[in-house]
Amino acid sequence: MTESTLSITYDQLAVTIAVFLGYSPTDTDWTDAQVAELDRYIQAGIRQFYYPPAGEGVPIGYEWSFLKPTTTVTTLERYATGSLAVVGGTCTLSDGTWPSWAATHGTLVIDDTEYAITTRGSDTELTVVGDDTTADEDDWYLSHAGYQDLPDDLGRVIGNFYYSSSDYRSPVVQMSEFQILAALSRTTSESAPKTCNVRHKTQVAGAGQRLEVLWFPIPDSAYTLEYVYEAYSGAISTEDNPYPLGGMKYAELVTESCLAKAEQRANDEQGLHTVEFLRLLVAGIAHDKKQGATYYGPMSPVETNPHPRHGDTGSSYPITYDGETW
Repeated sequence: MTESTLSITYDQLAVTIAVFLGYSPTDTDWTDAQVAELDRYIQAGIRQFYYPPAGEGVPIGYEWSFLKPTTTVTTLERYATGSLAVVGGTCTLSDGTWPSWAATHGTLVIDDTEYAITTRGSDTELTVVGDDTTADEDDWYLSHAGYQDLPDDLGRVIGNFYYSSSDYRSPVVQMSEFQILAALSRTTSESAPKTCNVRHKTQVAGAGQRLEVLWFPIPDSAYTLEYVYEAYSGAISTEDNPYPLGGMKYAELVTESCLAKAEQRANDEQGLHTVEFLRLLVAGIAHDKKQGATYYGPMSPVETNPHPRHGDTGSSYPITYDGETW
């Protein structure tokens, strides 16, 4: 894939800001302190572009269409591959591999009895609370807890999750965490999910906070679901990530955003570049709206679906076909 030659790059932004600050246009002349300073202004300008401030012609919490990509998630199903031998709480698997989620999201079920998992010692060994001595391969399975991690760059899920059109299933609708937990307290039966909740996980030291999705019912199979999400982007850089999101048509807006940050922080003023950034921002948002961007507001659950899928009729009445109700 070839990027447009009119797109702006990290290096071009650095040179533009350097000239504005009175530095040499040649990057080899810059000191380490100047390189660090230029990078701070670039990253601040990119953040301002991605999440623009409200103002005249700019609604609060405007969301660019390019920050809302579509992706898929595949649910995790119960695992029951291989032969199991259990001695003193140590569960050794042959002809199989314990899934990576076994210790964090799994419960081992032997002869219809559930055992909490304490550790996943290796690909073939689990430790559980209990002292069963034997287990045949046909009377055990590893049950999934019904929640799984979402991508690291995911800010929030916008709207519902959708099955493929060939599944003829209603969307998996987002509900409150309380409603999902209440439902799971009544039954842990497994089937195709119908509702879910996207919630924050406990932050791990050295990493930002992540999200996970909690399904109800607990998936009984590996279902692939499509969804739209607010994407977080990493810092742009010379080699690994040279282009800001949005593409060529927002190159001038990105440039002015970075210059605006430079003049505000280096010169303690809101001057020409701040004014030009706000002018281009209004024009850019107007252009983005023509592409079908929707304003959701801060953390709003509202969803616009101009192309309903199978089962997404908008009706509040249940529909029954071939013994299944939607």
